[in-house]
Amino acid sequence: MTRISLLFLIALLCAPAVFAQNQKDYSFYEFYVGYAYQRGNNNADFFDANGLATFNNRRVNFSSEDKNFNGVTAEFNQNVTRHIGIVTSFTANFNNTGYADINSGRLFQASVQRYDLMIGPRYNWRLDNVTPFAHALFGFSHMRASFDDTLSPQRKSDTAFAMAFGGGADITLSKHVSLRAVQFDYFYTHFGGEGQNNFRIQSGIVYRFGR
Repeated sequence: MTRISLLFLIALLCAPAVFAQNQKDYSFYEFYVGYAYQRGNNNADFFDANGLATFNNRRVNFSSEDKNFNGVTAEFNQNVTRHIGIVTSFTANFNNTGYADINSGRLFQASVQRYDLMIGPRYNWRLDNVTPFAHALFGFSHMRASFDDTLSPQRKSDTAFAMAFGGGADITLSKHVSLRAVQFDYFYTHFGGEGQNNFRIQSGIVYRFGR
């Protein structure tokens, strides 16, 4: 099944190549930068060592919650054909709300960073002044937390598999510039051997070149 899927993907990328050579309504390369909002799990089980961490010799058990993360995103897209592109995406998101201890009710302040790096295919529907698109991205997500109070053991970072399925729409402003009005992704991560269902929303500017 895996081989069949791989052959289908290769055929999808290569089939429109001859047709695409005669098209003038797209650029070979696109660079995007913008604002990124993410609603994601705080990965509490890792940072409290699955409820085994201690503070002042007392057990700490953080509440696993979805948190709001704000940050920036950038991506590079190489259009293989008029409709198919290969996207490399990087997102950095931040949160400072902290972790709630179920045992004591205390809030442990922490500065949390999430870094997501993914790559995958994108399909573009090229209309007159707008380009809707859909993509599937695969890579990893990295989380770091800096606590105001020292826990034992002190666990600062964790990395896990990630994938995103979604799409959006680019509105043409000029020959080289488009506005990414919106991009929405279902964002899956696999921290601690368990899956987390997250989502993210982005908006920004696309610069096109290499036409």
